[in-house]
Amino acid sequence: MRPAAPSCAADASCAGQAYLETLIVLLVLLLCLFGFLQAAISLGGRDVLHHAAARAARAKSVGFNDWMAEKAARVAAIPVSGKILAGDVGWEEDAGAVADFELARIPAYLAAENRARAEHLLDYEEWRAETIDFRQHGTILGGGALEYEVTHDAPLHMPFSQFLFPGARLDAADIPRLSISAEANAGEHASLYLEGAAP
Repeated sequence: MRPAAPSCAADASCAGQAYLETLIVLLVLLLCLFGFLQAAISLGGRDVLHHAAARAARAKSVGFNDWMAEKAARVAAIPVSGKILAGDVGWEEDAGAVADFELARIPAYLAAENRARAEHLLDYEEWRAETIDFRQHGTILGGGALEYEVTHDAPLHMPFSQFLFPGARLDAADIPRLSISAEANAGEHASLYLEGAAP
């Protein structure tokens, strides 16, 4: 007959070992969870930037100027632009819902003739921090095509993100940020819509 295996139930060292193993497993699981959540947020942000670049490229392709293309990109990038600076644009939070306020201001923002007027109508944390960049590039296809790129130094919100994403850098406020970008191409069709535009 085999002797009974020694029991660890009364042994404090066995209980401590079990707690330590559980803690290690939980830490690894939490790191994986936070990493997956931050990756999902970053991928969603990249989709928003792609949409913003496409809206700007479309605006340029039909003959709008650079300022109009940038405004179109900014409006499309609102989901990744951080908190609205409502107090800076003459609105108090108890006066109504943020979404209703934004929807009412977007057409006026797009019609704004200069940056000062536009910033008075709508402003966001990431716009103010200038972490979103809008650039037009030429393409190897020549004069009939353009490329628009939107880049965002996106803040990493999840705990331990700086360790999970080693490419992240700290900004002046010690917030880890990861640079993500997206681009869109469009043909230049301004000559079809505007009189006197170059073919």
